[in-house]
Amino acid sequence: MTNDSTAQDRQLLHDYSRETRDPYVQRLLAELLGHVNRAGFERTAGAGGGNTRDLGQGQYAVSYAYTPDTTRADHLAVLVHELTHVAVNQAYGSRMLNFPVPPLSAAEENRVRDETPGREEDFQNAALRRADARRRDAYVDLVIGNVQRLLDELRGSGLPAERQRAIRTKLTDHMRARPYHEYDGVLSHVLTWSDLDGVDRSSAFYRSLTAMVAQTADWRAAGDITLPRRRRGFFRRLGRTLAAALGMSRRR
Repeated sequence: MTNDSTAQDRQLLHDYSRETRDPYVQRLLAELLGHVNRAGFERTAGAGGGNTRDLGQGQYAVSYAYTPDTTRADHLAVLVHELTHVAVNQAYGSRMLNFPVPPLSAAEENRVRDETPGREEDFQNAALRRADARRRDAYVDLVIGNVQRLLDELRGSGLPAERQRAIRTKLTDHMRARPYHEYDGVLSHVLTWSDLDGVDRSSAFYRSLTAMVAQTADWRAAGDITLPRRRRGFFRRLGRTLAAALGMSRRR
């Protein structure tokens, strides 16, 4: 059972934009509301998160699980998360991967479509195989290091224990296999939760989170990402250690 909630969800996002006093949320929402009319929203019954499909021609379909018990903070965080995927795709034309990738040839498109129709993740994986391997690895190094920093600093965030548990799950389980796709969206999700649940804005967690959110927003505005130069050996060793701890993997 589904329910078209486009009008209500667009209004909810506009209301949040007017209400929030957090400058990083304000900047993020200013970007996302520039894309909100590209997306139709649909609520589905049951548990789970959200999903965004690219319909072509700059239009998207967002579906997400919703129950009468869904809190406003959870509702808004999912909407902001999914709309971030839209912003990513509009910035990079990348099948919602978080950085530009070479387009697939017509033959590759047809092959993936014939093998696994309807699975956007398989198109993403095919596109990743065309990307420069060193750049992919450097991106995952950055994501893993940033996720670990947020996990280390979360305890001092001032957020309620239940919300800290949800953030820990979001930062690990949700990005475990898909850092290339989920990083920007998860940062937006966690920022929204943090804003609505009273994060300590003097905490190291908040400072790190907002720096990461600002960096990804800058990248989207520029249409490309700028990665730090890798120090030979160091990031690879660090990446292996943290990837083992978080269960995240690079795609070769």
